[in-house]
Amino acid sequence: MAGALAPATVQFIQESDLKVMRIIRQMVHGLSILAIAVSAQSALAANDWQINAAGSGVSGATAISTLNVHGVGFVQSQPDDNTPGLFSFIEHGAYRAFNPDGSPQFGSHEITVAYSVFGSNNSNDPSALRMAGGRIDLFSDASPDFGTNAANYGADNGIRFASFDIFAGYPANDSGLVVVNARGIAGSFVEGYLFNGAGTDMATLTNIQLQLELRNQPGSWDAPIVAGVVCGIAQACPNGPVVPSPLAFTVEDQGSVSISAVPEPETSAMLLAGLSLIVAVARHRRRSARSGRI
Repeated sequence: MAGALAPATVQFIQESDLKVMRIIRQMVHGLSILAIAVSAQSALAANDWQINAAGSGVSGATAISTLNVHGVGFVQSQPDDNTPGLFSFIEHGAYRAFNPDGSPQFGSHEITVAYSVFGSNNSNDPSALRMAGGRIDLFSDASPDFGTNAANYGADNGIRFASFDIFAGYPANDSGLVVVNARGIAGSFVEGYLFNGAGTDMATLTNIQLQLELRNQPGSWDAPIVAGVVCGIAQACPNGPVVPSPLAFTVEDQGSVSISAVPEPETSAMLLAGLSLIVAVARHRRRSARSGRI
């Protein structure tokens, strides 16, 4: 154990301690600003992104917040033999995106979506559906043919420029709103199509998130839908035409999609860890100075 310190030494420690505390206050202030900036960036990204359907870069991109989508899906359900009221489901479908002005054309291209999703319900509440997984693929098509007799409803015969894995989906309210959350698949983004609000290509970013907000209603059973979605995308006709039933039916979906580049969760954790370490060191120095030890 060290003995008592000389007055000059004590004064030096106290002055050093004050300097350390000033530095800490400055760093806390800086970290606060940085945290606010990260939050603002996240909020900005969630409400401001850009798309160029031709894939020619940010100079030709359109800034938007959400894209409206409209399309059809084919739902197949399988009751659980052991639990009455419980069932699993899988849905395949196709959407077309619309410009903010309501036009389905983005210059000379159209943007289409092919998707699949699976999940189940809750036996205690059959309406409480939960999506467990699935995939969403985005396409840019220079020969617009969505909804025609083209293969797979014309939804996936363009250039696939981004893909997403669905990780959650659920009814958001009692009026039929369904929210679907998905994250970008690394390596699936083609440069030149999607950009954040600052103009950075999302192909160079990580943690890209997609959110769909949809409402659906019973769909029709016309020839293009049966051929393109039921037998095409869903591959549900290996043994011949499918007959619509309560366990196999089409839906018409309408809603919006937003895409954002979200800061990685590790960023906030690193900021907090660094701040905690700085504060702990400062407190140790102050305790050492008061007890006359170094």
